[in-house]
Amino acid sequence: MFRRLSLALVLLAAGLGSAHAEDMIVTLGGGPKVEPGWDGSKSYVLSPFPIIGLRFLRSPLTGEPTTDTGFGVAPSFRYLEKRHFGAASTMAGLPDVATAFEAGLTVDYTDRNWRAFVTARQGFGGHHGQIFELGLDGILHPMAKLTLEAGPRISFATSDYMRTYYGISPADAVVVGTAPYAPGGGYRGAGLAAHATWDIDRNWLVRGETSWTHLSDAIAKSPIMRAEGNREQFSIGVGWR
Repeated sequence: MFRRLSLALVLLAAGLGSAHAEDMIVTLGGGPKVEPGWDGSKSYVLSPFPIIGLRFLRSPLTGEPTTDTGFGVAPSFRYLEKRHFGAASTMAGLPDVATAFEAGLTVDYTDRNWRAFVTARQGFGGHHGQIFELGLDGILHPMAKLTLEAGPRISFATSDYMRTYYGISPADAVVVGTAPYAPGGGYRGAGLAAHATWDIDRNWLVRGETSWTHLSDAIAKSPIMRAEGNREQFSIGVGWR
């Protein structure tokens, strides 16, 4: 199922790429973000917080003018720091996981006061698995230029992803003195996320983001997590463009 969804997203992206440049508005910006050092880590690092948006003035599928409500498509990205266990760690000897980058698409439906979406991303670099996320946000407009969004999230991951970050092969288990562990793909975790956007003018905005994720039992049972992780994951970032 995951591979069929990934293929569908690739085909959709190819279709979007055929849209004319004059029919799109691209938003590029960013700032800093505090988040776990690796996905599941109990230590936190400062990472980049990209702001990348793509708005179609005309639907690439129908050619009709778009509005702020209804169905939409947008790019989705995530950056994951390198995972390394130093000599003082009980997990010293496990292979490093290189810095990873995920890229994909979000398909959503937006009304004035709520938004539902599904996101799929493909990993590159440190992992080559796929991540899928579903979310539902309530939307408030307390001021003319301020938009607040918040709601629940639930995510899923393929076995490639799960075993990269939480698995231990039989050979590595001998090195670190623990039992092998090979989690399968499926439920990754659930939590909450919130966003605040202040539109200063047509060219400038400031955006803040915070999230909490409670990782799944399959992840929490990993010897890596028991030694060096925390299933409660938090992040906060602020950026501008």
